[in-house]
Amino acid sequence: MEVLTRKNKMIYKCLIIGFGILLLASITACGRRGDPALVPSYDKETVKEDKDKSKKDEKGPASPTKDEAAGKEETEVVTPDAPSEVAAVYTGRSVVLVWKEVLKQGVTSYRIYRSAGKGYLLAGETGSPAFTDRDIEKQKKYFYKITAVGRSESLPSEEITVETEGD
Repeated sequence: MEVLTRKNKMIYKCLIIGFGILLLASITACGRRGDPALVPSYDKETVKEDKDKSKKDEKGPASPTKDEAAGKEETEVVTPDAPSEVAAVYTGRSVVLVWKEVLKQGVTSYRIYRSAGKGYLLAGETGSPAFTDRDIEKQKKYFYKITAVGRSESLPSEEITVETEGD
């Protein structure tokens, strides 16, 4: 974790506030009441790259037989990748967390873990790559980690730190 100077903290806060405004303008409410969900924007290049990649995958090795596939599904549990690109915005009343969605790995939900410096506890679970933590106090430092959950739970994301301000 990097130690920030007073000037860098001010720049960092301005960037976080700007990111928060941009983020809040691009999300819509769904899922649990009040939880935002990130609406991804796709450009033509991304869609084309995805199509090209899926065509390459189709030309791969021969598909396993039904018996091989059934045995593989029962014994092999794929651990999803950890969520990445986690960002947080302190709104004055809550902390809004967003992250890059884990795709094509059987992920059905995400678990958000929070620490106030004494070990991590489950703060909540959501089906979308966004979470609003309303159970916070002012003048406190919080640490968050997020896991992806499918048939198993991923390793946690990188830790993100949020300092709340007082009145």
